[in-house]
Amino acid sequence: MNLSIRHWLAERHIEINQISGFSSGQLAGIAYRIAQDMEVKSLMPFDICTLAEVLELPLSIVGEEIPIIASLTESLLRSLSQKKALKRNEGTWLAFQIAYLQALRQVLDQEEHLQRPWLNRAMIPLQPKIVKEGVGKLILPDAQLHGLLKTLSPGKLTDTQAEQALSLVADSLLVQQMNNATVAWFVANGAEELEAKLLTQRLAHALTGHVLIVIAQNAPPLAQLQKFFRVGNLLPTNFAASNIDNPEVGLVGISFAEKVGDKIDLYRQKHRASLLQILSTPLLMESFALKDIYVPLSGLPIEESSAKADKKTASPMDLGAWAQQQLADLETVAVIESEPGGGKTSFCQIWAAQLARELYPTWMPIIIRLRDVKYGSTLVETLNSGFPGNFDINLSNWLEQDHPQCLLLLDGLDELPPSSQGKRAKAIFIQQLLKFQSERRHKIVLTSRTTTLQEIFLEIPLQLRRAVIQPLEAEQLKQWFQQWATVQSLPIAQNFFTFLKQAGLFASKPKLLELSVLVRQPLMLYLLGVLHRDGLLDDEILQLAANSQQNTSSPLLWEIYHRLSRWLLGYPLTDGIKAMLLRSGSAHIHRTQEAIANLLSGRHPQDLIEQMQTIALQILHSDRHQVILLEESNTLPTFYFKSFSTPHSPLKTEFSHPKLGKYLCAEAIAAQLQTLTQCQEDTYGTFTFILEPNSVAQHLYNLLGYGILSQEIEELAIATLRRKQKWKVLLQRLESFWRDYCQGRWLDEGIAHKALTNLHALQNPVNVEQVNANVGVNIFLLLSACYREIKVPFCPCGDPTSVAEFYPEAMLVLIGRAAVLSNTTFTKRIQSQSLAGLNLSKATLSQVTLTGANLEQTNLSDAALMGANLAGANLTGANFVGANLTGANLVGANLTDANLIGANFTGANLTKVNLQTANLTNACLCDAILSEADREIATFNGALFSLEQFQTLKSLLSQQSLLSIDNATVNTDVWVNNTSKMSLIESLEGEPISPIDLYDDEPEDETVFGVNPGDYGDE
Repeated sequence: MNLSIRHWLAERHIEINQISGFSSGQLAGIAYRIAQDMEVKSLMPFDICTLAEVLELPLSIVGEEIPIIASLTESLLRSLSQKKALKRNEGTWLAFQIAYLQALRQVLDQEEHLQRPWLNRAMIPLQPKIVKEGVGKLILPDAQLHGLLKTLSPGKLTDTQAEQALSLVADSLLVQQMNNATVAWFVANGAEELEAKLLTQRLAHALTGHVLIVIAQNAPPLAQLQKFFRVGNLLPTNFAASNIDNPEVGLVGISFAEKVGDKIDLYRQKHRASLLQILSTPLLMESFALKDIYVPLSGLPIEESSAKADKKTASPMDLGAWAQQQLADLETVAVIESEPGGGKTSFCQIWAAQLARELYPTWMPIIIRLRDVKYGSTLVETLNSGFPGNFDINLSNWLEQDHPQCLLLLDGLDELPPSSQGKRAKAIFIQQLLKFQSERRHKIVLTSRTTTLQEIFLEIPLQLRRAVIQPLEAEQLKQWFQQWATVQSLPIAQNFFTFLKQAGLFASKPKLLELSVLVRQPLMLYLLGVLHRDGLLDDEILQLAANSQQNTSSPLLWEIYHRLSRWLLGYPLTDGIKAMLLRSGSAHIHRTQEAIANLLSGRHPQDLIEQMQTIALQILHSDRHQVILLEESNTLPTFYFKSFSTPHSPLKTEFSHPKLGKYLCAEAIAAQLQTLTQCQEDTYGTFTFILEPNSVAQHLYNLLGYGILSQEIEELAIATLRRKQKWKVLLQRLESFWRDYCQGRWLDEGIAHKALTNLHALQNPVNVEQVNANVGVNIFLLLSACYREIKVPFCPCGDPTSVAEFYPEAMLVLIGRAAVLSNTTFTKRIQSQSLAGLNLSKATLSQVTLTGANLEQTNLSDAALMGANLAGANLTGANFVGANLTGANLVGANLTDANLIGANFTGANLTKVNLQTANLTNACLCDAILSEADREIATFNGALFSLEQFQTLKSLLSQQSLLSIDNATVNTDVWVNNTSKMSLIESLEGEPISPIDLYDDEPEDETVFGVNPGDYGDE
């Protein structure tokens, strides 16, 4: 005889919804009466199967009741144990049902958040069957489902089976029976069979965490279950206080015994459980979780030599094994490095869950995302602000105790929030970490981008244990494709593998190097798999990859991200999307019209795109990776965004992954730049720009004053403009702004102060000088990139042939303002690429520091470079005709094919400079520092070593106007010609012009100015 709690309540005219607001005490009262009735009817705990009661009903009826039924079952467990101590198998039976119901509700919440198409079908069950008028509920008419439910009710669980369930959990016979019934229930509610299996698999991932909580919250009646989940303050039976300083980390299989009188720390158990429950989180918008396709990563240990800057490297090893070894070292901080998408955060999640299950209470893993912290007066205060449970318990309480030891997994050093102290805040934070670790009480494992660590190395010397995550190798790729076949289908995985293999991406020396690199990154491999399964990864991608070998990978990345956007929204519609016939049972794998309709919820795709771009800019402008949004704004695609809140904090939104976020930011910036070119027609038919010069300035300060554009966002933004923008109008408007910026106009007019207000509202701590510097650097970067795109040199100082339009100190102004941000901003962000090919003819660059700068093909004719530091600079093909480099430092500079005709190198340091191919005709090397061999080469190449002789020759040539050399003026001519072509557009700043299309003012060379605006999206 079974006990149906639903029937019991119905007989007493109690609705489930009626008790939803009951307190735990009121639920205990109901449970007491049920227990009494069971005693009268001689019913056992195995006669209770609330899971079967739930699974026999449609989701539309029982969905919201699951938490209530689980809570009532938990109250009944306590009531039954008060009458008679529960046997181990009885406690296991009830505990697993409670936990399973809670895990089921967790998965259903996730599915509802993702707006799954199967939920639309679940709301309308097929041919419902009414049972028992007193209950008045409908059951699912699925014979297979009811057959499986009979294996659960009445319950049968031997003590041996109970021990198996407690030891193996998801792999036990009990849970497998529950899983089989749950799969059938999902199918009966409208899910496809493979989809149902994936949902149930996610439930099983979280089940251990839910069982742990049930046991911890019901410790007395479930005392026999505690040891299986390491609940309580357990110590190994051979553990002594003397072992604390030298903990053994491989404790799986060691027996544990609870100390008499110890209390269970419920907060610790809840934290452990949360690390396990998070494993059920779906990967972006998939039906499966990260754990289902996760491949163990390998890491390359790096030992920093304390005496020298050189590195001692070892062979790659399993990253988990390396991290486990670090637990024995309580003296140094361990660091896991990789670029975004390499797997740092994923590793932390998987490893923390493993430690929480297997090594507690020796180690207590705590994940703190450094993007969530707020700087405090101490390290512990800073970390506590980012601790997920900081409103229930202060992290310092745990850190003050020697046992259990805390493993602090600090994820994302590069994501530390901005501070008024600038980059010094990160250096101070690292110093605090090192001091904390030196106390040898707990262990710190830090994750970071390699570039971020390198920046901090310049500030302070570090003694760290480092490991760099390595690209996926053949065996790891094989494992990934096997898992991909499990969560998708064997044909999908095989076709994807064949496509990549035929492209030669798995070869030891691949032809498509850029794409091969992406394939070996876990995130990008998954994203490419998404595109391939829906027919969006084709030969055009391979062609882009081939073209990127000589240039940059940004067009390839942009195309991948753009196709993902099209895949998500089904927009814009283009001929590039292949028609696919979706077969029954596999629709959930692909992006269906039903799924797109659920996401859009009646909105036009462009409206959603604009909303996403608005939020992306807010996140970018906050400079802290997340923003606070209103509840009603939480309608963003989970593929790009994730929102979360705590009981004491408002809803926050962040990117689902930084790489996807950068694409959205680049799209948003490109869209905002396009507004500069938009025109409106007045009642007289005259076209004028929508934004006047002052409005343009405020627009650009609001857009670019937040911080420095990353190189990836810059390149992706240019790739977007390449498909949408005619360059001439945009360049004219940006250059007009740039000229006034160099003169200080916008700072004088208070434009920067207005932008500052908006940034502070987003909690960005920049000051007005930093805003002004950020805008200058970013505009320079964008102008340089745009001119590189059309293969015309950019003249930052203006037209050197026009006194009115020439400002020779422009670059010095930019360098000076960039120094406000940090002493390395100009060096690291601009020198690497943005100075190459510029026209800096006649520019004033005295005493400037450009060590290691890339000045390849740059025109520096007649430039003033006295005392400049160009050590190690790349000056290949640079034009120094007539330039003054008196006292300049060119140690180790690359002067291959440089034009040095008539240049003044008096007193310059030319040590280690190869002058073989440089044109030194009439160049003055008086008192220059160079070897005898180089002196002979310079003499042979036409150099002069007498300052008097040089000045006489220079005067003579000047009088006779013989210093007009083609190579020195060609770039200036291009600039002048380009300016004249823009004359018609320039009139828009002043008098109205005739109503014509700005893009059709004259014939254009498509090889220079790209595709037409109407061609955007036509792949």
